[in-house]
Amino acid sequence: MAFINKKPLTIILGFLVALQLSLFYYYSLSVDREYRAEKADLSSHAVTLTSNLEEKVSIVKGVSSFIQTVGFDATPSIINQYLITAYNNSSQTVMNIMIAPGGIIRYLYPLTGNTSILNKSLLLDPVLSSPGMIQETIRSRGITIDGPRTLAQGDYGMVIRQAIYNGNTFAGIVSVTVRADDIAEQLQLQDSPVYVMTQDHTLLFSNQTKIAGEQVTAPIEVYNQHWLMGTPFPVHKKWEVFRSVLWIDIAFLLIFAFILYYFWHQGRFNIELERVVNIRTRDLRVSKRLYEKLAHYDSLTEIPNRRYFMDEFERLLQSADPTQTYTLFFFDLNRFKEINDTLGHSTGDQVIKILAGRLKNSHLPFKLFARTGGDEFVMIFADLAQEEIPQLAGQISALISETLLIAGAHLSLSTSIGVSLYPEHSLNKDDLLKFADMSMYQAKSQEDRNYFIFDWELREKLEQKTMIAKYLHSALEREEFVLHYQPQINAVTGQMIGMEALIRWNHPEKGLIGPGTFIAAVEEAGLMIQLTDWVLREVCRQLCEWRKMGIPLLRTSINISNSWFYNRNLIENLLSVLDHYGLGTNVLEFEITESTALLEEHYPLLQQMRDHGIIVSIDDFGTKYSSLNYLKHFPVNKIKIDRTFITGIGISSIDETIIKSIVFVASQLGYDLIAEGVETVEQLEFLVKHDCPHIQGFYFFPPLPAEEIIKLAS
Repeated sequence: MAFINKKPLTIILGFLVALQLSLFYYYSLSVDREYRAEKADLSSHAVTLTSNLEEKVSIVKGVSSFIQTVGFDATPSIINQYLITAYNNSSQTVMNIMIAPGGIIRYLYPLTGNTSILNKSLLLDPVLSSPGMIQETIRSRGITIDGPRTLAQGDYGMVIRQAIYNGNTFAGIVSVTVRADDIAEQLQLQDSPVYVMTQDHTLLFSNQTKIAGEQVTAPIEVYNQHWLMGTPFPVHKKWEVFRSVLWIDIAFLLIFAFILYYFWHQGRFNIELERVVNIRTRDLRVSKRLYEKLAHYDSLTEIPNRRYFMDEFERLLQSADPTQTYTLFFFDLNRFKEINDTLGHSTGDQVIKILAGRLKNSHLPFKLFARTGGDEFVMIFADLAQEEIPQLAGQISALISETLLIAGAHLSLSTSIGVSLYPEHSLNKDDLLKFADMSMYQAKSQEDRNYFIFDWELREKLEQKTMIAKYLHSALEREEFVLHYQPQINAVTGQMIGMEALIRWNHPEKGLIGPGTFIAAVEEAGLMIQLTDWVLREVCRQLCEWRKMGIPLLRTSINISNSWFYNRNLIENLLSVLDHYGLGTNVLEFEITESTALLEEHYPLLQQMRDHGIIVSIDDFGTKYSSLNYLKHFPVNKIKIDRTFITGIGISSIDETIIKSIVFVASQLGYDLIAEGVETVEQLEFLVKHDCPHIQGFYFFPPLPAEEIIKLAS
């Protein structure tokens, strides 16, 4: 207070300078926010443009896959029909689809407006492409975009191309042509200041003839093209921000004038009161601080200890209002024991002391920071948004990972952080501490990040993992596993054509558990071969029982893991089981994943299964982009279209196109086909319409116990 009386002018000037600097900073932030908002809107336009081009690229990829499957030597009518279908399935912005074996344009749809380029050579006719673009397409073996430019047909547009190779030999080119006006129309650029230009500032899409003033730009990387999308930054927004800052400046000056008046009026009284209070309480504060330091602070680090933390945490929770939130960070030093063991406990104490000092003086916005024991620390943050947790975890990790030089040794440490939330996870401090501790150990098992936020799934997972490890080895002996069967239906006739056997664990304490919970543990325990053998025998036993009841036998599929293929005498054991139950090989179907089918070492066994009449199907077909290329090499009989594509019916035109391609290629190569995961009428009608009537999914039946299958079959 005396300082204010002695040097009021200095304080006023300092305040005014700080105020103006703060307002200027606020003005800069506000303008920057407006700029980022404009840039975000511009980025959405860029995403729209990229998505439009990717839609056309998907057509090129589809044509390429088709040609790689049937070959350029296929019947021209088949190729032309495919072009018609692909064109009709595409949006109306496609100008034409072209196939050029050896670089000669032999196939083109539609012909209307495009006859001028038919039978011309892409390699020799310079009007068909930009200089060097055909050579770049052949050399890159990938997708290239040519344009926008004036086309040979007279329009202004772009050509999307891909070269096709037979081994290492160039075989031809496929392409899709798009009008530039159609792309601009989809971006709604007619009444918009948004434009697209090349890096040398040549305008590609725009309704402007001249670009002036401050611009907002966003890069667009589309295969071989590097464009900039831009828009003028609105000048009026800067003036709006400036007016708001001006009003704030005036308001602050008025408030400061009132505060100065108040302090001037109350100055003498406050000075005298402070002097008396300070004299009478000085000794009391010294005594209290000494007591608190001895009772509530860690002697090594001079930060709060566990006792103080627990008391203070309890006080915070009890005084919290209904909207108050707290975030608890619990962390320790990874492999700290090695420092104590190799360099001694005195060095370990120095490490703890230095790191505690770093964290304490780091200006992190913690409400409470304490050492709870050993190398373990806790921090409490008030009203922390959950999206801020990764940033704070990164700051703590960065502080701890800074290199330490102690006793001539350079030490580089790391940390694992567990996080629990009040009141989301618990209202009790002990539970919150326990949950954060559990999450810290979960964070140690992660590779992509060093923190983990507690969730109830973690608690359930830990309980399930403990339970599985405890009972898994004896579950087979106790016959705790059961099979459910999901019918496979011919949607045209309504007839049940087969089933899939799906395993469940009927645990004596937890009840029925799905395979997603325990299959990974079975693999880790090395019991997958035994479990698969049990499933095989149980399916055969159940089929034999149904046959005795007069129920017609339906082919039943069994999921086979990759590890089962390394079972010794696999074929002999399989035939022995079938012979034991008097069943033919035609009652079984083995489902393998696409990744398993890609392993050529399994091909001899798969071929032997086919030779013995056992159907082998690919379970998750289509989840790898290379599926169509490898399909002709797979020694399998049947394809299951993966549910990830089925869910895209009615939503994603790309998923629908992929399904159509799979159906077409399967029909051409003689593979049986079934779709799994069908749940809606729309999905069912689409599949039936496109010649895939065999269906498995909840639309008809979920997996059912054996006794429910009896009711369906009787």
